[in-house]
Formats: sequence, structure tokens, C-alpha cells
Amino acid sequence: MGAWGPDILQNDTSADIFTECKDDYNKGLAVKDIRILLEKEYDPDNDFEGYGEIWTAIAHGQWMCGDLENYTIEKVKEAVTEQYLTLWSEDPKLLKQRINAIQKFIEKIQTPREKPLKRKKIIVRNAYFKKGDIIGIKIYQNDYLVALVTSDNEHGIGSNRILFTDLLFKEIPRIDEVLNANILYLDLGGKYKHHKGYFRGVFYAKNMSKRISNTFKIAEVEKNEYLWLGIGTPFGNWNDIPELYTEQVEFLNVNNSEKPFPVTISDIIRPNKTLGDKLIAWDKKLMMEKHEWRRQNDT
Repeated sequence: MGAWGPDILQNDTSADIFTECKDDYNKGLAVKDIRILLEKEYDPDNDFEGYGEIWTAIAHGQWMCGDLENYTIEKVKEAVTEQYLTLWSEDPKLLKQRINAIQKFIEKIQTPREKPLKRKKIIVRNAYFKKGDIIGIKIYQNDYLVALVTSDNEHGIGSNRILFTDLLFKEIPRIDEVLNANILYLDLGGKYKHHKGYFRGVFYAKNMSKRISNTFKIAEVEKNEYLWLGIGTPFGNWNDIPELYTEQVEFLNVNNSEKPFPVTISDIIRPNKTLGDKLIAWDKKLMMEKHEWRRQNDT
């Protein structure tokens, strides 16, 4: 789980679940049925580290929709017990802030939301790419960046999760070059220091149409269960990718990257536990650094 603070939606898991909740709500599903689906999908009872993040997100979604179950409230109350706070326990200050955030949230949701969310009409769109697609994204006049599509059509609304590499090409690369390409690590420094991490994003078809002509499919790789890469910048503006890439290159021209270790496309599609454990440990380190940076800059 990537996290950038102790508040309820300041982590990837909770943010993703809340998005799913809203999407299913807009499709017309009953709030209780959405909870049942999310509980089955994320299986919080067998995820001690993510238990609190899962249930607070579900509770937030139900509260926003004006139909919070007592069942859900009781689950959130359990999230402040020690066994479900291991992600935060290494930093006493952060642990205390996380507990306070959950307790304040519990107090808040005791009062029904004055204006529940209204259902929005869903326009069905298909994702542009499929899981396992290797794509090239135009960065400069004749230069393209290699990226891996790790999921397609999430939540049924035409979205892709995409990991970007550091492999830039003019001529279509060989498949061995693609497999050995490193996932791009953003380390912009300065006021953007808290954004560092492997470069990934969720992109929606409705926002990709403007520049989709500058992107094409290169190849396909196997569609296994990919390596978890929670560390990263959850960047979602498809139209700004060239600018962000250029900014990173310019930064590295005069600075050293703090990238901990390389992660290749081959590593992603053929995961191993050793690398997965290293990524989880680095994720926790980054979370604490981001939190400390925010604390210092908010004072």
C-alpha cells in the first residue's frame, strides 16, 4: 500500500476503494451490495496490514452516499486495535496520528451526511488498452517512451493502470529490450520530493482521447498476476506525461536519484517474493519520509 499521510484517504488502497464505491453507486447498485462486493474483493479479514484502510474507505463511501451500516461502523472501530496498525507502528508519532485520524473519522460518521452524493449518469467507455500491452507514448518529436499496461477496464469505466519505463526509442525496440527496461523512478526533489517513487498512474478513456493518437501498441506480454508496485506517484493526467518526463530528465542531469533498486518489466510480469518484500519495506520508508516532509512544510 502506498501512503502519503495518516488521514482516511491518504493511501492508495483507500483511494481506490472509494473510487470503486462511487463508480458502483453511479451504476445503480445498492450501498449494502457495494459493501458486500468490496468486502469479497479486498478480503480485509485476511489482510491485517490493510484492514483499517479497507474498512475506513468503505465506511467513507457509505457515509458519503447517505447509507452507512452499523456493521461497517463496528468494523472501523476495530481498525484502531494494535493488530491492524502494523503499517504505522514503526513511527510512534505517525501511529498516534493514524489512530487520531480514525477516531475523528468514527466520530464524524456518527452524524449522517447532510447532502448525500447524487448518482451520476455513467457513460460506458472501453479502455484503450488491455492488460499486458506494451505501448509507446510520444514524448518528443520522434521519441517514444515504453510503458506496460497492468490492468484494463477497472471499475467498468474504461480505465488503464500503466507503468512507465525509462526506455526511450525512435525505432521499435526488441522484446528483450522491453523486458529489461527499468520502471521509471520519479525523484524530482525540492518541493516535489514527497512525490518520489516508481512512475505509474490510472488513466480514464474519457481523458485520454486528446493525445491517444500519439500512442501505439508495440507488443504483448503474459497476463499473470503482476508484482505489486504500491510505491509510486499515482499520476493521473495523461496529457502531461511528456512534461513530467522532461522535468525528471532535467532534474537528473544535475542531481543523483535516490532510487533504491531497479525494477524491470520482467520483474513486474514474473514476480518473486524477495523483490516484493523489498518493495514493501521501501514503501514504508517512503511513507514516513513523505509524512515528515508534509509535517515540516505545514508548520
